[in-house]
Amino acid sequence: MKRNMSRRALLKAGGLGVGGLLLPGSLLAAGEMPSGTAPRARRGGVLRAAFAGRAGTPMNVLQATRSPLDYVRARLVWDALADTDDGHIDYRLMTSAVSDRAATRWRLTIRRGVTFSDGRPLTARDVLYSLHVLASNPCTQSGWLDPLDTAASRIDDDYTLTLALKQPIGAFDWRLAQGMFVFPAGTRDLDHALGTGAWTLTSSSDSVNTFSPRSDYWDSERGPLLDRIQLYGIMDMNARVNGLKAGQFDYVGGVALTSGLTEQHNPNVKVVTAPPALWDSLMFSMNLSKPPFDSPDVCEALKLSIDREAMVRTLSFGKGDVANDTLGQGQPWHNSTLPQRHYDPERAQALLKKAGVSPHLSILTSNYAWGLAESATLLLRQAKPAGFTLSLNKLPAADYYSDLNALFDAPLKTNYFHPMPLPVALPFYYGRRAPYPFTGPSSPKLNALIQTLQAAQGEALVTAVHDVQEELYFHGGDAIFMRIPSIALSSPRVNGVEAAGYFDYPTLRSAWLAD
Repeated sequence: MKRNMSRRALLKAGGLGVGGLLLPGSLLAAGEMPSGTAPRARRGGVLRAAFAGRAGTPMNVLQATRSPLDYVRARLVWDALADTDDGHIDYRLMTSAVSDRAATRWRLTIRRGVTFSDGRPLTARDVLYSLHVLASNPCTQSGWLDPLDTAASRIDDDYTLTLALKQPIGAFDWRLAQGMFVFPAGTRDLDHALGTGAWTLTSSSDSVNTFSPRSDYWDSERGPLLDRIQLYGIMDMNARVNGLKAGQFDYVGGVALTSGLTEQHNPNVKVVTAPPALWDSLMFSMNLSKPPFDSPDVCEALKLSIDREAMVRTLSFGKGDVANDTLGQGQPWHNSTLPQRHYDPERAQALLKKAGVSPHLSILTSNYAWGLAESATLLLRQAKPAGFTLSLNKLPAADYYSDLNALFDAPLKTNYFHPMPLPVALPFYYGRRAPYPFTGPSSPKLNALIQTLQAAQGEALVTAVHDVQEELYFHGGDAIFMRIPSIALSSPRVNGVEAAGYFDYPTLRSAWLAD
């Protein structure tokens, strides 16, 4: 391990990298940096971190996105092909991904000098095998890899391979930056797959997983710097926060905004706020194939029945942003030309009258994340003047996303999307082959627009994203009403936690404790 860290590593270690992930002391405005001198790093120590999840479950690489805890521990053991970092691709196990003009062939160059935890070298064969396993089994990554034709793909040499796609995907490199973990070719026991990550799992119990650092890690400038990491699975958010305040934990993720505001003046707690590009979007998702939302007038009426400004004031205490039924605010592809929708119950009432309906229905919701049940409760009152009679169907947090087909099928439900690059996110939720179709089957026009988007490259990709967002704005079933800051809490000693595109599932590989 190198004794001196590079300037890039020092910036990240001080919490100023990855879009300004760590904003200690208070909930700061976007882009505001903390004052004072940077803490001094030291090697060694034990980081105790708690996330929602169950530590006793096996570390199966196919289930790495099952819970925040699963994702955090996966990112310790398995390196990914690439991450996203402040609007660009941060190449990890691959150093480049270049397509042909048709965007149906992608040539990947694999990083040299990387080894698995048992010492064997990483090769292109391992990458192709891993992608095949991820693509052919039920997991989050399989949705992004659906166009991949592994049978037609080929290994060119030990460090290059060519991926063949069944259809043109102009932003396939961005898909490859969405948690594509790599393990050795031929791995059959996916509960114990080896990785090239900075840490290895050394012990496990029902409550805690313990990880030890690798001395031969290929990216020594970015870690590991600690002696040990202990990850605790704590489902209850209040228990995680109380554990931090009692000194049981050093870092806790998945914290409600209210806790961040409560603790912002506590000198023993550092409030960690996601940069605006990584804020979550809250929405009401309508299934357009189910009455009454099979009527476009009813769908538009609901969008006009949301007092977005009041939602932001109440749910984020003024710290969030009003959204406008589109994802990806602040991203280079985002369509910012669409007119802002405002609360207009009179217009909504007229639309319901035109449709000839007086909707009586329930909102499927849960306390799974802050703002879901709370926004549904507010909508009961906000939508009443328009003519909607709504009630709550509140499920336990553990059950809300357990039956996805039932959630997809529900006419109206609360929902939230984690931020993803728009060329990746839009085909994930919309279009004929979307793996998460919360608004039901897409129209032929939207299917065609999504197909055009997927094949587009360069400036044509920006145009295609704008066209899809315009169609969703006027005819889509997601009423996206606000963006809300994601919050974590830590001890003031904790530094170097990196979002790498996923604030709620950070990578701890570069974490360190100040003196």
